[in-house]
Amino acid sequence: MASGLFSNLDKSVATPIHCSPLDVQRVQAALAFKVEGFPCKYLGIPLLVYKLKRSEERPLIDKVAARIPGWKGNLLNTAGRMALVKAALSAILIHTSIALCLSPWMIGAIDKLRRTFIWAGTDSVAGGQCKVAWETCCRPKELGGLGISDLRRVGIALRVRWVWKDRREGRYPETKERSVLALFHAVTLAPVVFRSVSSRKLKVTVAEALHNNDWVPHVTGPATLQLLVEIGRLCDLLDGVNLSPNPDTFLWWFSQDQAYSAASAYGAMFFGSSPLLGAKQIWKTAAPLRVRFFFWLVLHGRCWTAERRFRHGLQPTPTCIFCDQLPETMDHILLGCSFSREVWHICLANLHLLQAVVVREEQALGWWLLARKGLPKVFRRGFDSFFFLAGWLLWKERNARTFDGVLSTPAQLASRILEEANAWCAAGFKQLAGLLARGVAFRAAAASS
Repeated sequence: MASGLFSNLDKSVATPIHCSPLDVQRVQAALAFKVEGFPCKYLGIPLLVYKLKRSEERPLIDKVAARIPGWKGNLLNTAGRMALVKAALSAILIHTSIALCLSPWMIGAIDKLRRTFIWAGTDSVAGGQCKVAWETCCRPKELGGLGISDLRRVGIALRVRWVWKDRREGRYPETKERSVLALFHAVTLAPVVFRSVSSRKLKVTVAEALHNNDWVPHVTGPATLQLLVEIGRLCDLLDGVNLSPNPDTFLWWFSQDQAYSAASAYGAMFFGSSPLLGAKQIWKTAAPLRVRFFFWLVLHGRCWTAERRFRHGLQPTPTCIFCDQLPETMDHILLGCSFSREVWHICLANLHLLQAVVVREEQALGWWLLARKGLPKVFRRGFDSFFFLAGWLLWKERNARTFDGVLSTPAQLASRILEEANAWCAAGFKQLAGLLARGVAFRAAAASS
C-alpha cells in the first residue's frame, strides 16, 4: 500500500490444487479471479503435476530456434558461431532447468539446433560437416572440448541446489530425481560410506557418531576397495577433531567458500576424466579465436590433410604439397617438413630464439609446450602467440598451394609471418609485441658491435 501498487485482478489467475467445486466457487466469488487448471505458468516456468509433454516442451525449442535466423550464421566463421551458442543459445534453458528436468527428446532437439548452427550456420547440417563429435564439444576446454554446456549435466548441477538447501536447513531432500541425489552424494567427503549407511542411522548427529567411533558399525554392505579407502581417509581426518557447540552443517568441498555453486557442481561431474596435452594452453594463448579454434582441430586431428583425405579415399596419394616426399600430416605441415623447418629457422633467427630451432619431425603441440619452457617466463606468452601465428600461416600457405596453385618461398612466407605479427601487435597482443621487441634489440646490438 505504501508504494501505491495494487494487484491487477484481470491479469491474476487462480489454479486450485485438490479443491472441491464448492471451494473453487468460493475463491472465485471472493477474489474475482479467473480460474484455470494445470498446466499453468509461474515466472515463465510451466507448472504441472506430471512430466512435460512434447507439445508443452515445443515452445522452449521454438524460442531457441527463433534466435538463430537473425544472426546470419552463414556470414560468420565457426569460432564466431561458437561464441554465440555459448553466450545465448545455451543460456536460454537455464531458468527452466533450475525447476524442471528436461526430457532427453527436448535436449536432443536443442542440441541439434546448436550443433547445426556451429558447424553450418544454417538450419540443416550433414554428418561430414560436423568436424568433432558433439559429446567432445560439450566437454570442458581443459578436457579437449569447446566448453559448450552439456544441457543434461547443467540441469542436474542447477537442481542440486534444492538438495543442498534442504540439507542445510535440516530437512530430508524432497526431490526424487536419482541423478541429482547421486551427484549430491558424490560430492560429499565419502560418498561410498554415505551410501553404505542405512537411512535410520543417517539421522544420527556428528557428536553421537564420533563418540567411541560409533559411526564405524553404522557402515554396512560389502567391503569394497573404495569403501575401505574412504573409511581410512575419514579416520585420518577425524583424528583429533574438536567439536563445537554450533549445530551440524554441510560443507561443499568443491568451492573455496565451501558453499554450493552450480559451476562447481557441473565441474564435479567430469572428475576422473583425463585432460588432453595442450588443450588448456590452446585457449589461454593470446590469439584470434578462429586461430585457437584451428589449433583445437589440430589437437583432435580433424584437419583435412592429404594423409587424411587419402585414408578416406578422396585423393590418390598422401604426399606433402610442400616437399612431395613424406605423408602430409598436421605435425609434418607445422613442424616436420623441410619447407616448414626452413621457415621456422628464418623466423626464430629473426627473434633471436635459435635455441628453440626445429631439428627433426615430432609432434607439433608437444614441441611447442617443451620449447616454451626453455624461454624466460616473460616471453612465454608471446612465443605462444607467435607459434599459433606461424602455424596458421603455414596452413594457409598449404591451402593456397593445394587449391589455388599459388606458391611462396620460405623467405617470402617468413616475411609475411613477421608482417602479420606486427599487425597482431597493433591489434593489442602485447606479449607478442614484447617478443618482437626482444628480437629487434638483439639485432640492433649485433649491428652496433
